[in-house]
Amino acid sequence: MPRLRALRWALWAALAAAGPAAAGETAPPFVVANTEVRVLPRTRPDRLYQLEIGLPGSFRRDPSRRYPVVFVTDGYWDFTTVLAIYGDLRYSNYVPEMLVVGLGYSGERLDYDALRLDDLLPLGAGPHPAEGHAARFLDLIERAAMPLLQREYRADLSHCYLMGDSKGGGFALYAMLTRPDLFRGYVADSPVTADLGGFEQAMADSGRAVTARLYVSTCANEWPEFRRGIVGFCDRLAARAYLKEGLRFRIIPNLRHADGKPESYMQGLRYVCEPIAPERGPMPDDHGAEGRMPVQIAFLPARPGGGSPGEEAALARHEAYLARLERQKTLWQVYTAPRGESRLYSTATSYRGRAEAEALGRADPAVAAGVLTFTVIEGEDAPSRPPGS
Repeated sequence: MPRLRALRWALWAALAAAGPAAAGETAPPFVVANTEVRVLPRTRPDRLYQLEIGLPGSFRRDPSRRYPVVFVTDGYWDFTTVLAIYGDLRYSNYVPEMLVVGLGYSGERLDYDALRLDDLLPLGAGPHPAEGHAARFLDLIERAAMPLLQREYRADLSHCYLMGDSKGGGFALYAMLTRPDLFRGYVADSPVTADLGGFEQAMADSGRAVTARLYVSTCANEWPEFRRGIVGFCDRLAARAYLKEGLRFRIIPNLRHADGKPESYMQGLRYVCEPIAPERGPMPDDHGAEGRMPVQIAFLPARPGGGSPGEEAALARHEAYLARLERQKTLWQVYTAPRGESRLYSTATSYRGRAEAEALGRADPAVAAGVLTFTVIEGEDAPSRPPGS
């Protein structure tokens, strides 16, 4: 057992940073793995919009797969929050693999409060007549962000979701009331509702249906008048017939205006994605049935160097092989290390025992080609998930 434990830590140490910076050196910044930033073509002279994009785990090893998208407003504040929440929900299999996209602005020392006031509120809803161009911002999402994500990130635009807090929550409600067919679900945390009454009435008078789920929340310790406005608006929505897929409203206890976001986003994303959730309710017993313990398969380069066309093709087949087994739920928590950053290439978890894990390793195309080798760690020495996955 000590030898297996030592082997385990040797493998995971290959994924760790080299160590603290030496005296006098500047420590490198923390970087969120598997993310990209894309600046959209300029549509206004006074700002550049950008997308912060979190890629699903299988994005590079399954090039034929398309993914639902969850957009979050105020990405400069909330992208990493939603990305972490998505990771936890994905681990629990409450949501499928998705693209997480933060909506924000490109540039330094920006006045986010002024920019978001202009983009997230309806026209004339701000304290000045020129503020509030939510229709233009929604048009940007539809005409610039969505096509880019579909073209270059394999987005499934039939399953897009929109989340926002405060003015961003009001924007999510505005989008639902004016473009009910654009998203399949909306999460509005502590939304600004004061200027949405006319849009809501117009929606009710139109005879159209909202074929999307809606989750709205507020906090018990919000400003009382603000909270009462949200409650009244949700009462109004609940009385309407046009909400066909469901409305869930919650008052989060003990919290104020901004600190309810993590809980609201967690419950809201789970709720709106429930129709496409891989699993629902309590976790199934297949992980630990009959006392089975996790078995970790670790794949490592068979020889140093590499990079030849034949080896690259074998590695691509290896990643596609793991992705297929993951979809079939033969393997769990498949992880591929960044190229050139680790001696470890990839890992996967099985709950079917050492013999089957070894058979799966031998059947791997890259192992058969001599490009990768593998080792199996079982029992309590097998981590339930790789660090940083």
